[in-house]
Amino acid sequence: MTVHSLDDEIRALYAGPLDAFVGARQALAKRLKEAGDTREAEVRGLRKPSVSAWAVNDLFARQPHEMAALLGAGERARTVQRPAPAGGDGKSLREWIAAVHAALPRLVALGSQALAATGRAPGEAIVERLRNNLEALALDSAQTAIAARRWLDEDLPRPGFEVMATLQLAASEPAAHRPDDARATGKDPERRERIEQLRRELAVAERASAERTKAAAIATETAERAEREAADASQRAADARARAAEARRAANDAERAATRARAALERSERE
Repeated sequence: MTVHSLDDEIRALYAGPLDAFVGARQALAKRLKEAGDTREAEVRGLRKPSVSAWAVNDLFARQPHEMAALLGAGERARTVQRPAPAGGDGKSLREWIAAVHAALPRLVALGSQALAATGRAPGEAIVERLRNNLEALALDSAQTAIAARRWLDEDLPRPGFEVMATLQLAASEPAAHRPDDARATGKDPERRERIEQLRRELAVAERASAERTKAAAIATETAERAEREAADASQRAADARARAAEARRAANDAERAATRARAALERSERE
């Protein structure tokens, strides 16, 4: 098994049925161990994804083109925002951020539908975490490696204040009309006021969102942790049952062998 094919199997594991994750992970780890693959321990340590992280994994698997478009728009936004962008295709930062925001509602809807199809109709907190995950993958450069591997095992932090403030500020007016470096450093009072207003509005939005989701996020994480622990316990019980069944089969085989031996002995003694 090559590294590439194993990475594909891990992606498939994370996009597979959530209830079957633990069993599928153990089966993959067992195959790797039997093959002497050094990544067996890595696979055995993979964590079951949260519900909202699983929805993103499902989107990576079932909506690859739409996810690629979202991540591509986010990458272009981050590139255009830099002082000296590499290349460029004529689209402004504002247009690339608009492309990200335009893609989000459909992807959130598709992820929510995927959850509903599994019997997990998502509540407001899960839908918001799904959206946050997608936004972080697209706009936060700290999540580039996770976007490249195309699976999550836990929810990502929301893009931070600095990430969002920088992008929103840079997109607040067309590039051709932005102030030069001298004005950006404080010589334009109107621009300074615009920056401060943006910071105030974003801070208020961040606090409101945090307050609204904190209790729901804690409750959801507690429930998901209990679910993961129950799944692990269920898998251990299933393994124990399998070993017990194997032991019973071995005992039955031994009993049949003993019966045959007794019969043979009795026949020999009668002769």
